[in-house]
Amino acid sequence: MRPAQEEGCLKSPGPILVVDLFPETLDALISLLSGLSDDEWQRRTSAGSWSVKDVASHLLGGEINILSRKRDRHLFSGSPIKEWGELVALINELNSTWVKATARLSPRLLCDLMRFTGEQVCEFFKTLDQFSMGDPVDWTGPGPAPVWLDLAREYTERWHHQQQIRDAVGRPGLTEPKYMAPVLDAFVRALPHT
Repeated sequence: MRPAQEEGCLKSPGPILVVDLFPETLDALISLLSGLSDDEWQRRTSAGSWSVKDVASHLLGGEINILSRKRDRHLFSGSPIKEWGELVALINELNSTWVKATARLSPRLLCDLMRFTGEQVCEFFKTLDQFSMGDPVDWTGPGPAPVWLDLAREYTERWHHQQQIRDAVGRPGLTEPKYMAPVLDAFVRALPHT
């Protein structure tokens, strides 16, 4: 037996509880975006060909999806997904269509809509029983996952894309342990599956 096990140092990882971080990261994102110049909105990010505005639009689309699909139980009609490649193709198509459609939004309106939907998402997340079993979190395995893990995945999405925007416009990232540790913890949970 290893010494660490004898001393009781090894523990199973606990839940990643991030509900309280959503409003803070939303405020940080809106504050950042509201202060960008026209040039900064058009800067390319590390997200392929997407600009800062495109990544922000993508985040808005995610919030609308959560409110429609999860909160309001509005199901997207389409063919059932049978394999991973079909899921990736669908997500890429939906993202591309959304970003193209929202290109007409002004940065100010985009920020207003992000605040409007983001606050509703934060409130919805607070109503969830984090310790109940929910939908699968695909990158951690095919079966149902605890709601806290799904929320952690949602948090990584917001943190990651906000980081892309911050990098593109030369602003400091949300790298304090409070914000970054849950991201790393969530990514580690995916390692056994991937």
